[in-house]
Amino acid sequence: MNKYLDRVANLGCIVCLNQGLGKTPANVHHIRTGYGVSQRAPDSETIPLCPTHHQNPAHGELAYHASPQLFQDRYGTELELLEQVKEILNVKS
Repeated sequence: MNKYLDRVANLGCIVCLNQGLGKTPANVHHIRTGYGVSQRAPDSETIPLCPTHHQNPAHGELAYHASPQLFQDRYGTELELLEQVKEILNVKS
């Protein structure tokens, strides 16, 4: 993994942080907004999500890949979360 992706993952899940749950282990999620089905966003357009918020919903939480629209309705859009991550990392958009 490159240094930028390491920095993103090391933040911990952005949704858990926003919920006041502290730093939870996270993987990077390449945003889907604005990209076609077979296209992948560049590494600079990633957000950190824990397994529960990324792909495996549990305990009343939503996972992005299980239900993208409901996830974004509840936790914020990918672009809003991306902007927050870039702000925390002090990266210019």
